[in-house]
Amino acid sequence: MTRTNFNSRKMASIIAIVLVIALLLTGTYAWQSISQLALNQAIGNAAPAGGRLHDDFQVMGANFGEQNWRKDVNANKDIYVENFETPDGRNIFVRLRLYEYMEVGQGANLHPGEEGFDERGALPLVAGADREDPLTWSLRLPGDDTNSNLFREYWTWNMGGQKTFMPTFNRDPESKETDIKGDAADTQILQPGEAPNTTRRGGAHAFPPEAGLADHFVTNPTKDAQVKFWDWNLNSGSGGPALSPTTTTHTAKPTLNAAIVLMSDWDGTPGNYWVLDADGWCYWAAPLTPETATGLLLDSITLTTVPHLEWYYGIHVEAEMATADEWETAFTGWTPAGGNLMNTITE
Repeated sequence: MTRTNFNSRKMASIIAIVLVIALLLTGTYAWQSISQLALNQAIGNAAPAGGRLHDDFQVMGANFGEQNWRKDVNANKDIYVENFETPDGRNIFVRLRLYEYMEVGQGANLHPGEEGFDERGALPLVAGADREDPLTWSLRLPGDDTNSNLFREYWTWNMGGQKTFMPTFNRDPESKETDIKGDAADTQILQPGEAPNTTRRGGAHAFPPEAGLADHFVTNPTKDAQVKFWDWNLNSGSGGPALSPTTTTHTAKPTLNAAIVLMSDWDGTPGNYWVLDADGWCYWAAPLTPETATGLLLDSITLTTVPHLEWYYGIHVEAEMATADEWETAFTGWTPAGGNLMNTITE
């Protein structure tokens, strides 16, 4: 198996805003015999896979990384997934896909809603891309891809490895909210009645800005916050999102370690590495057991060429997570190689 350094460009925003799309979490059907003497069965939906996308991004300035960027500056940017199910819970299977957007020119340093944003003269690096519509952003592909290479002219991505992380306080399997720290941002729309995780920026138990640094939880190994969960006592027994009335202490621990492997180099052995397929999907090539986190897909980004005009850069992360018996309905398409990988690791 060949380890591959996959460099350049779904992370930062000028700048450093990272948008995170909804996690696709679907349920499966399960049956349970409720009598050992007769075939009385109850049928119901299983809870979605208990996975949480993490995005820890180093603060690079007072307002979403708008200062301090210069040639060869490197910023921590950790992307990984945690299985937050209890120890007797289910294994999950994970894949991520990354997108990029960059624009250069007058007004690129403005944010939506600021005066002059709609009239700015900045042009996207890839024609037809819309800064406010991540569906139009460029999918990050391995190898010699024209659009990906445009971004590689400005940015180097440093991928793989591990870190010490803080387990998520969002234990609601119905929630699609990303666990964010530092300069990372999540534009995911919350479900009706869902409160944001209290550790988010501005929350009652917000992480400090330095939580986006690579080693923050090495020296700050505990955190107190409310736990977000699904409460079946709400809404006449149909359940609903809730926050614990008191805080809980979580203790930091290491993620798994990750190598980066191209699908064309994968030897078919399950293991702790990300396998990068030609269609842009990055598969964690092993079951992710409860109370563990994948190794890092992205570790940091480096600005290698500085535009002469104002600029904006963003990365968009798409995550799909499922249990072994639901991945074929939860995942939204795959190459023959990707299907073979999933069949291998779910056996």
